[in-house]
Amino acid sequence: MSKITAHSGCDGMPDNSMEFVRYALGSEGDCFEVDIRRNRNEELILSHDESTEMAVKLSQVFELLKERPDKKINCDLKSPGLEVPVYQLAREYKVENQLIYSGAVSVSFMETRLEKHSEVQVYWNIENLIPETDLRRNINMKQIEQAFHTAVNYSAQCINMEYHMFTDKIIELLKSIGLGSSAWTVNEPEDLQKLMKKGITNITTRNLKTALAIRKEMEG
Repeated sequence: MSKITAHSGCDGMPDNSMEFVRYALGSEGDCFEVDIRRNRNEELILSHDESTEMAVKLSQVFELLKERPDKKINCDLKSPGLEVPVYQLAREYKVENQLIYSGAVSVSFMETRLEKHSEVQVYWNIENLIPETDLRRNINMKQIEQAFHTAVNYSAQCINMEYHMFTDKIIELLKSIGLGSSAWTVNEPEDLQKLMKKGITNITTRNLKTALAIRKEMEG
């Protein structure tokens, strides 16, 4: 059955807040997503578009996360070059085994990940594999297949895409080459149920309670 990731700010919580982090950690969700960037002091913080003085520090989140070894954290990296610093901070709190990266994950990091940072799972955004200018047009299956095989060659765990892109053909292709599927941001009950039935690997949602209830009903 699909894993459920709590999108930052799910179920009415403030985005990238400690309130959200505590809520997600106390839920039955498998994972929670936060947006990561640096502030003026080069500290790693939770923020989507810009750094603020009031932003939550990633170290505060890892302090809570270490008490829940069953939970994963999806660090959506909002700027280049954060892969190693986030990993190093996670090691200080002994939560490196709970890391998932999405967002700005570079090829150079992927080239050395298995050797140096093998604990980190990567849900590689399709934008890292196909130029965004191409994604705005009608991309063909040849481009898609090439991108997916590149992800396999770099040992990514999942392809991370907007949920409308996961057609039956795409999902079957991913399964056939042993690559997982991660869909964002799925909020409507009918879409959640449809993707779970298709066997998608991970669903990121702002409607966490609804997604968990649907999964529980399908499992039962």
